Amino acid sequence: MPGKFRQAANWIASQFKNQAYEGATNGRRATGWNAPATGPNRALNGSLNTLRNRSLQGVRNNPWLERAISRNVVNEVGTGITPIFESSDGSFNESMSGLWLPWTGQASPDGTLDFYGQLSQAVRCRRTEGEVFIRLRSRPASFGLTVPVQLQVIEPHHVPETENRVRRNGNKIIAGIEFNKRGQRVAVWMYPEHPQDSNGSSFSTAKLLRIPASQIIHHYLPLRPGQVRGEPDIVQALLRAKTYDSYEDSELVRKETRAPFTGWLQKEYQGDADWKYDPITGEPMAEDEPLPEISAQPGTILTGAAGEKLNLFDGDNTGSGYTDFQEQQKLAIAAGAKSLYELVTGDWSKINDRTYRAMITEYRREIEMAQDHLTIHQICERVGFWFTNAAVLTGKVQAPGYADRYDDYNRRDWRTQRWPHIHPTQDAQAAVLELNNDLESLDALVAKRGYRAVDVQQANVNAKKRKAEMLRKAELTEEE
Repeated sequence: MPGKFRQAANWIASQFKNQAYEGATNGRRATGWNAPATGPNRALNGSLNTLRNRSLQGVRNNPWLERAISRNVVNEVGTGITPIFESSDGSFNESMSGLWLPWTGQASPDGTLDFYGQLSQAVRCRRTEGEVFIRLRSRPASFGLTVPVQLQVIEPHHVPETENRVRRNGNKIIAGIEFNKRGQRVAVWMYPEHPQDSNGSSFSTAKLLRIPASQIIHHYLPLRPGQVRGEPDIVQALLRAKTYDSYEDSELVRKETRAPFTGWLQKEYQGDADWKYDPITGEPMAEDEPLPEISAQPGTILTGAAGEKLNLFDGDNTGSGYTDFQEQQKLAIAAGAKSLYELVTGDWSKINDRTYRAMITEYRREIEMAQDHLTIHQICERVGFWFTNAAVLTGKVQAPGYADRYDDYNRRDWRTQRWPHIHPTQDAQAAVLELNNDLESLDALVAKRGYRAVDVQQANVNAKKRKAEMLRKAELTEEE
């Protein structure tokens, strides 16, 4: 026996002999663990179409996935991410601000959304389908736009991930994105219509259009260096959410089918032929006559004959630990969907004020990272350049020396919708303390609310003057 134990110990030791990391072992615990070595594009592009379609179906039909996506979009975009023009030319800034607001209502070609609505749509598409494309559409003066540009939000299905080839000029097309020899994006190849939503014309799905990269925004999160296309936010939650939803549906159907049946009336027969007689009336039963059923009204007190026993069904019993099981599955779904369990489910029963502060702060930090790295950098700034260029080139605004002072004229500060106070009094007092102790500037504090300090101060001065004038007029009226 000792020899067998020694042999087993030597075998186990041999499995770890050359492995400094347990995660790299090839022992029994790692049996069936398939981890192929794949590049970022090979790993994703082959499964992208399936992931995208399953993600769309999940959001359409699964309330937890839809809720997670919606909460993330609402927190990332809110009512909009607005620009503050900050060039050294004050009159230019005022003119640009005057053009921006009316243009936001004209940004969509079909007029269904304003610019901020398009921004929300683009972010939802990125989180649900992994990516989205936005195309610049320059318009003639006859359109009567405040600034002659519009934006077309395009689903990723328009850009086939199967389009992979090398062009004659040496440019590589990887998953529908064309790169030059320096690795720069130079174009995007896309269908003019949605491949699964076309009008049946062969042109819509047979001919790809080459759109210069200067006219296209590709909004996505490249998780790995060199990743060309984006993956949906909820890929880690898809299978679990589908399985959990099927389980919940089965449990609901089970309860529904059992609900009409209250119990079983059991009678101990004394003789072999007792079953031929009606257990209630004692009368002989026909051979094809079904057993009688008892229908009791609320408040009825039932009595039985000797030998009869009523067994009531416990139709609501789903087993011990069912609630904990449900919570654990929703926790995993929320984590896979990059959201909080409480935001996804609306269940705040186990959360106190301190826990909420810690959780929401961490959640907002992740949202702010997406706002800054993706939404503002990829969409807002590109749209800002398009808007400013069009406004200057069409003479909507005067910008002397625009080419030489291009960077100065294109200085913008994009402001997200401010977070609501968790505790209004404490938060406001903390802001005042930071300001009074030189831990924060007034400009920075006001900017977090989406405004400029100079505008707020000027508005307050104007309000005080207006109030003083109103009081003076009231006093004169009383004297008369």
